[in-house]
Amino acid sequence: MIRTISPQDMREMESAFLIGTGYPSMLLMEHAAQAVVRELAKLVPADARVLFVCGGGNNGGDGCAAARLWMQQGGRATVWLLKNPSQMKNDAGMNARLLNACGATLNVLYEECVLPRDCAAIVDALYGTGLSRAPEGVALDAVRCINASGLPVVSVDIPSGVDGATGQVLGEAVRASVTVTFHRAKHGHMLLPGRACTGRLVIEDIGILPDWDGAQGYEVTQEADARAMLPVRPFDANKGTFGHVLVVAGSEGMAGAACLCANAALRSGAGLVSCACARPVLPVLQSTAPCATARVVSEGRVIGEDAAPLLEQLLHGKRALAIGPGLGQSGSTFAAIAPLMQGDTPKVIDADALNLLALNGGGVGRNTVLTPHPGEMARLCGVTVGEILEAPVEYAQQLASDLGACVLLKGATTVIAMGEDVALDVSGCDGMATGGSGDVLTGVIAGLLAQGLPPMDAARAGALYHGLAGEAAQAALGARAVTAADVMAHLRIE
Repeated sequence: MIRTISPQDMREMESAFLIGTGYPSMLLMEHAAQAVVRELAKLVPADARVLFVCGGGNNGGDGCAAARLWMQQGGRATVWLLKNPSQMKNDAGMNARLLNACGATLNVLYEECVLPRDCAAIVDALYGTGLSRAPEGVALDAVRCINASGLPVVSVDIPSGVDGATGQVLGEAVRASVTVTFHRAKHGHMLLPGRACTGRLVIEDIGILPDWDGAQGYEVTQEADARAMLPVRPFDANKGTFGHVLVVAGSEGMAGAACLCANAALRSGAGLVSCACARPVLPVLQSTAPCATARVVSEGRVIGEDAAPLLEQLLHGKRALAIGPGLGQSGSTFAAIAPLMQGDTPKVIDADALNLLALNGGGVGRNTVLTPHPGEMARLCGVTVGEILEAPVEYAQQLASDLGACVLLKGATTVIAMGEDVALDVSGCDGMATGGSGDVLTGVIAGLLAQGLPPMDAARAGALYHGLAGEAAQAALGARAVTAADVMAHLRIE
């Protein structure tokens, strides 16, 4: 299990640990530096010249200690400093002075940065997770020089320029090959755009005892976590054991959305799937989703208001609902599906149903998972897409609170919020950026709800398995060739 921590919680916990135990803070810095050097040694030969770019605070102190250790094991170090060693305080100052005594080449940055010609790698120790403003002056020049170098870059704790709490880039940020962070991952490692700057993330223990760590943070779902959520499948099970899903989806020209959703619900383990659809959708459903049953509830191009009584009938005996893929955005459709959305049957609301909800309001019932992408989320929250992307966790939490639901905000990092709980999903790949991929996710979550998973667990497990399926499809076919049907075909939930 990976659980992130905010920079503020990390600072408070570290301070409490040092004060409460008397553990030397200098030793924590030494452990951090040892971890950086271990990763550096995987990238370049032991005698290589490495450039260490060090700020004036504790992050810079980690970098100075790493430079000393690199020299002590036979490597060569060139060091750029933002401050003169005499100006650096506490442990950072001590490590800068030790480094100076060891004979390292120290350069305090006053003007344009010029890389050593024989440099093999760079260690970025300019700023840590406490950064609150954009790099400027010689620090900004250093960030640009690092990024233009083309060399392997190891960032200490977090790439300089990334906000450790939000993942936002403050001005410009280092693009690391590897980031070595300490004790726990920080929020900014997992949230975009910081995640894109982080490279391979290595989480290292630096000696803080687990008993001192009570910070909640965000859980990053792993496959073992998702597997533990799945119910046991009894030996004497029958199709009724694993629940019956009702899919309300599709319209003329959008039958594929209903098919993908229905098939994904079956692939995720639901025992039975029934589809309620408009007349034009029926032939496609019956030929493309043969393991599901289908019922025409409207004779027109879309599901209309006249379908409401039939939908109410079809709801009997169903353990879960999937509402929205390909429905269209007719007001008549909203009149038909609103009672289902406001009921308490476990459900997933997606796509056109979300847009209709944003347009018409009315709320949702208990046991609901909403799965908006940023555009749909912006409409639901009444803000811009840019605002959603700048604060995805906060908006997901707010919408979840307002509706009393579980909100799954889709993205390269998916945010899942319900009550006080926040989880992140970092599975998936660029091949999944294709039409219909969200319809598959809707079906997967509905299938898991039908098997008895509560909304938060169904959303977390569904997002993880959906992302892993996308990764498998991309590995088999290449990113450009992946379709939503390929993602569904590669679903493995076990």
